[in-house]
Amino acid sequence: MTSVTYLTRLGFTPLFLLLLSCGEKDHPKGAVPSIPTSPVPEKSVTEFSGDNALQHVVAINAFGPRPAESEGYQKSLGYLEKTLKELGWKTKRQTFPSSTPIGTVNFTNLLARHSPDSEPDWSVSPPYLLGGHLDTKRYPDIIFLGANDSGSSTGVMVEVVRVLSQHGDAANQVELVFFDGEEAMLRNIDPKRDGLYGSRYFAGHLKSRNNKPHAGIIIDLVGDEKVPLLIGLDSHQNLQSHARVAARSLGLEKSVINASGGIIDDHVPLINGANIPCLHLIGDFQKMPYWHTTDDTIDKLSPKALENCGQLVLKILHQLTAD
Repeated sequence: MTSVTYLTRLGFTPLFLLLLSCGEKDHPKGAVPSIPTSPVPEKSVTEFSGDNALQHVVAINAFGPRPAESEGYQKSLGYLEKTLKELGWKTKRQTFPSSTPIGTVNFTNLLARHSPDSEPDWSVSPPYLLGGHLDTKRYPDIIFLGANDSGSSTGVMVEVVRVLSQHGDAANQVELVFFDGEEAMLRNIDPKRDGLYGSRYFAGHLKSRNNKPHAGIIIDLVGDEKVPLLIGLDSHQNLQSHARVAARSLGLEKSVINASGGIIDDHVPLINGANIPCLHLIGDFQKMPYWHTTDDTIDKLSPKALENCGQLVLKILHQLTAD
């Protein structure tokens, strides 16, 4: 069942909660196993290393471009699986074919859970989802490495795993999803026809689980210290508030600001398709002249920007999970 306490903290009304509970799958009492969790400690925030996150981006970029089905993408999956396993996390590939404007393409999301001693129960969702896309834009005639778009979010997510792994059951609060197919095959994303393939598939198949995450945090293009980190307009209002409070506490209130317009990203299917409240954090790509060009390379990233994002995510998770 959905956590009424959590949703009340997010600002949902009692009437909404009643309607929500009536629409949920009816499980016999005790049918949904609980995942042992503990709050994400505040000290975890300062344990995040931007240098570590950057090294993961460097490693992934060494495999070359990462469009779906490519050798670079498969090698990146292997790197993540090995790295996460060493940190005590289990992974699961979610592979599926999808029709695209260039024909049928096989996509692969990578899911990850903290479970050092046994295989996790993938039918039960942890309270929170942290996601970002691993793929790069498909260009037939140029080498597009996508260091920021979105190797940066991948590096941050792996370093968040390292930090959480040091805090026992606090790591059980989060499921990671590295989405494939965020990028459109043609020029621009169409939320229903081209792009967001991995997040659309993931959102559509959550109904096969016994429960859904309480909320999601989706990050993208987070490695450039020269541009602000935007809070998406369609982020849940109370999650936006959590982000602003966390940013102020970290001295980032001038570099974490509200977006001025709508942005389509992997949070959209989670909100519209799975009714999961989400926080969308994305670098202001309109101020990145190298966005979707061959110049999206490692030199555009800074450990400080990656650290700012990682610490912000951990601070928000601390606020959401604290007693």
